[in-house]
Amino acid sequence: MYTKTRIAAIIIQDGKILMLRWKGYDELRTPWGKIEEWESDETCLRRELHEEIGVELIELNFFKEYSSPAFYTPNKITKQKIYLTTISGQITPNAEIENFVRLNREDFENKKYPMIPIDRESLIPDLIEERLF
Repeated sequence: MYTKTRIAAIIIQDGKILMLRWKGYDELRTPWGKIEEWESDETCLRRELHEEIGVELIELNFFKEYSSPAFYTPNKITKQKIYLTTISGQITPNAEIENFVRLNREDFENKKYPMIPIDRESLIPDLIEERLF
């Protein structure tokens, strides 16, 4: 098994978490990107948010790190470094992104949308426990 590191953004506005659905996939995920060896976490997140949804990163604060088997590639371990972020600009998904959802707590609790397991089973429950969502 090999490990890939990704840097993920938690964007909470008006009590809702921004979730993306990439083309060709059914599950929602937080905005994230694969870190290049020359990048800092902030540089990666700044680049990915701009490329994927056309927004600028204003602030980031480390929240938590998770490791789990990759949902789509079981022979890979994914290490996620999660940051609470503030952004500016209008969300404009690029060609990779099918659509986006501003997930509220009721949608999450009623399992309105399919989500990757790490977000549904670990990340969002942790945000709820910390009273961030």
